[in-house]
Amino acid sequence: MEARNLTKEYRVKSEKSLFSKPFTAVRDVNLQVYPGETLGIVGESGCGKSTVARLMMLLEKPTKGEIWIGGARMDQVPERELRKRRTEFQMVFQDSGSSLNPRKRVREIIEEPMRYHRIAPEAEIPQRTAELLEMVGLPTAMAERYPHEFSGGQRQRICIARALSLRPKALVLDEPVSALDVSVQAQILNLLRDLQRQLGTAYVFIGHGLGAVHYISDRVAVMYRGSIVEEGPSEALFAHPAHPYTRALLDAAPVADDGMRDRARLALKEEIDQEAPAGACPLYPRCPLAEEACLHYRGEMRELAGEQARRSACNRAWER
Repeated sequence: MEARNLTKEYRVKSEKSLFSKPFTAVRDVNLQVYPGETLGIVGESGCGKSTVARLMMLLEKPTKGEIWIGGARMDQVPERELRKRRTEFQMVFQDSGSSLNPRKRVREIIEEPMRYHRIAPEAEIPQRTAELLEMVGLPTAMAERYPHEFSGGQRQRICIARALSLRPKALVLDEPVSALDVSVQAQILNLLRDLQRQLGTAYVFIGHGLGAVHYISDRVAVMYRGSIVEEGPSEALFAHPAHPYTRALLDAAPVADDGMRDRARLALKEEIDQEAPAGACPLYPRCPLAEEACLHYRGEMRELAGEQARRSACNRAWER
């Protein structure tokens, strides 16, 4: 799965005018997801993570850019052809409660996609449903219950089972554990890792919980105001962040180690809605390390010298 120069603009009403104006939610995003790996996308609320998820799932059409899946460009295919290809990529949403039809039993929720896409013969669907429930750690006896009879973690397991019922090559997981408590989060993350090892499914894992993203991701992309500002292997990025925004995110996270609580931290200024001057780095108004050169550098991604598969949009980082 690949996004090339992905851009999405919306029209929003202006408080000072009768006319709407364009708002760029996602700007020139380039991402690649390879078979069997997990790409994590992390950033503040409002940075464009979920918009990227909807665009990659083709639930919305990009203003500019391309979506490629399995070697085929998907953002321009007719709707009829797109419906046939949707078995290859599925999505798990943050709110499991609103993702499930409250008037249908779990068995019907899981069986319906298989019938629509004719994934298996009718006689085999009940057995396939039972296997999927066992795969996500739910007793098959629960198949006759309704969604409201389950906890939040159990409902998310049902959503995962429904997505896997179509045997997809890729899953887009839009903050699938952020609404769950910590112990249940760990169960779902372990379940996702086990399923990936078993099935070889690729994941796009979107979240703002750094611990969850670090734990499950092979590679991580950091977003700020609709753009990718840093990308690289998970371990290297979390151990040695190259962009001030990434470092500020990591420094803002609570640390259980008493010896680390008094460490030097990098804190951003202002709020995320602060606009940068034209042609300047988007983080310029908030960055405590900003210098005059940042006013003339828009923040294009470049590879870091001497580091494999690491890219950063900070003009200071890639020169180090």
